[in-house]
Amino acid sequence: MKVIWTDAVAWVAIVVVALLLALATPRSTGVLGRLPVEVGLGLDQRQEMVGALDGRVLAVVTFHKDQRAVAEGWVQGLGLHKNPSLPWLRMPVLNDPKDEAERAAAQERLLARYQAEHERAKLMPVFTDRAAFVRAAGAAGVHEVIVLVVNRNGEVLARVVGSFDENKASIVRDTLLMDL
Repeated sequence: MKVIWTDAVAWVAIVVVALLLALATPRSTGVLGRLPVEVGLGLDQRQEMVGALDGRVLAVVTFHKDQRAVAEGWVQGLGLHKNPSLPWLRMPVLNDPKDEAERAAAQERLLARYQAEHERAKLMPVFTDRAAFVRAAGAAGVHEVIVLVVNRNGEVLARVVGSFDENKASIVRDTLLMDL
């Protein structure tokens, strides 16, 4: 003969084990990827470490020159030029030619494209393996503009892909402005 309360005890034991396992499972930190620690040289000739900037920064990442219009859509849509309090960078990711002369030529092309001092101050080209950068950032590929919110440790806290729209912009703004 089966005692009625054994089913209840077994059920409670299963619930307790499930709760203990849930509590023992590591929590997600909200990190979607981590930028590789690469040295970038801003076109205003300041040396910076990607991911070592104070606080959070918004990075508009491009991989090909034909993505400039989409990137500019993000800059205009978020009003980045109008709001100097928002920390942001335009980050073209270029395949590293591993040759100083070729790297200097690429920087000269960027200097020709971004002639205003305020544009150069916000520009940080990254010379690296594009595919490795994409993987580290947790993105899918180089075929679209990626907008990231990155903390001082290079951790990607928010990521949206493609053209500007208000829903994506809301995600980026909320993460960028969220209290630490």
